[in-house]
Amino acid sequence: MGPKKKVAKKKKLEEESKGSEEQEQIGGQESDGVEEKRRKKKDQKRGQHKYIGAHVSISGGIWKAVDDCLAMGGRSFALFLGSQRSWQRPPLNSAAAEKFQKACSENGFDPVHILPHGSYLMNCGSPKQDVFEKSQALLVDELCRCTALGLCHFNLHPGASLGSITMEQCLEKIAEAINHAHQQTPAVVTVLENMCGQGSTVGGQFSELRGIIDRVRDQSRVGVCLDTCHAFAAGYDLSAAGGVKSVLDEFDQVVGLSYLRAVHLNDSKGKLGCHLDRHEDVGRGQIGLQAFRDIVNEPRLDNIPLILETPGRPGFEYPEQIELLYSLCKD
Repeated sequence: MGPKKKVAKKKKLEEESKGSEEQEQIGGQESDGVEEKRRKKKDQKRGQHKYIGAHVSISGGIWKAVDDCLAMGGRSFALFLGSQRSWQRPPLNSAAAEKFQKACSENGFDPVHILPHGSYLMNCGSPKQDVFEKSQALLVDELCRCTALGLCHFNLHPGASLGSITMEQCLEKIAEAINHAHQQTPAVVTVLENMCGQGSTVGGQFSELRGIIDRVRDQSRVGVCLDTCHAFAAGYDLSAAGGVKSVLDEFDQVVGLSYLRAVHLNDSKGKLGCHLDRHEDVGRGQIGLQAFRDIVNEPRLDNIPLILETPGRPGFEYPEQIELLYSLCKD
């Protein structure tokens, strides 16, 4: 073999060796990636009756909310159905609604695990007649959007008296708005969120939620979303040993667990009974990680959406918090 052929052969062998090493590295990376996916899948299989997710964006198209949820490893999600800055919103595009329903169907999302969130502009308990009427109309619009999207639940903050009407009068107005919206729309369940008891807001105490439910004519179309931060800030001690069980027992006695349709999983920056709506990342606040461990292992919270609304921080955003919560599941 001549010198030139020897050099060429040596070069070819070096290239083949280098290619083999690169393939091994790629193969190793792929193996690591597969292993990571398997571990995450194992965690989610371990929590197979828990539907943990987060509030996702509808930027770029409402159907993209599904992709956002999948990307973070969620099995449920919450979303807004329109702008939060205006009472008047353009109608929901029918093509967008069809794409949303198709995305949900193709990716196995049951409507019962999707929780649209109401506009913060709404105050169905407002003593100001113009605000009450606009809130009532917006509630009708929101339920109509749910129907068009094939969704069955709609979550809202009940409202506030603004200090100028009694609690009873405020409860009456909230129920009036819900009854009106139910007359205008079919099937969708209006889900009341418990509040932290700040100012004149209604719903900080379970008895106030029950007071609204008692005034709703079709009680098959009303439910509750239990926000952990709000409950803690209102004085329900989820952080105590056995606190999750105790709070759920009290909820069952006052409201009834049959009305519990969802949970917002938020730790609290504020202390017990502070009446401040300050969400913190899971396990990083005053409620603490043990309470969330108890939540994801509580059978009474099976098969309902468990939604994160936490602020997030570098390295501990929604995907990491969802992964953590699934890792806490015992089976």
